[in-house]
Amino acid sequence: MATLVRFSSPAGKVLAQLRDGPKTVEEIPAAIRITPNAVRNQLRKLQEWNLAARTGSRPTASKPSALYSITLDGEIQFSTIYLPVLSQFLRVAEGQCAQRQLNSWMRETGKTLGRRYPKPKGSTRERIEDSAQLLKSFGGLPRIRRQNGHAVIESAACPLAALTSEHPSACKILESILAEYLDASVRSCCVTGSDPNCCFEIKP
Repeated sequence: MATLVRFSSPAGKVLAQLRDGPKTVEEIPAAIRITPNAVRNQLRKLQEWNLAARTGSRPTASKPSALYSITLDGEIQFSTIYLPVLSQFLRVAEGQCAQRQLNSWMRETGKTLGRRYPKPKGSTRERIEDSAQLLKSFGGLPRIRRQNGHAVIESAACPLAALTSEHPSACKILESILAEYLDASVRSCCVTGSDPNCCFEIKP
């Protein structure tokens, strides 16, 4: 899952240098005034976060130098149009299809996304805790409580607040991600609107 990087940070500055094409460690320092060793450290972090990747080498007078390129997840860091496009797409979809069909699309989207994450192991309690951490990695502030014998994951912050405030059906995406991740029945009990809160009841 992609990590958000501050553009003013050393990692953000190194990542920005890769946007106009692959570069070697030696080609980056002059533009952002940090040492080659510092560049190597930042590139290592960016690779761990899947924001940059080693994509080849370039011949030099001594030995070939590794080339590093920005990944798709890295490019997403710089885009400001993804959310407006997605929000407008949902407005169009809501106007042209039945709510049942829209909910089905949302669930299938979440199910497909959920397959990207390795399923948690351990006891039911440990797996639910891992699910809460997954929601936290998306930008949520999860806590776990018990209700009617079932675990409930709540979050005062909704990772999809910009969408769910106008499109409640977007909650089905997170619901299905958690269901696929846990391989369990998950029911959303979210509060939508101008101050959305996440709520997912889990029935292993």
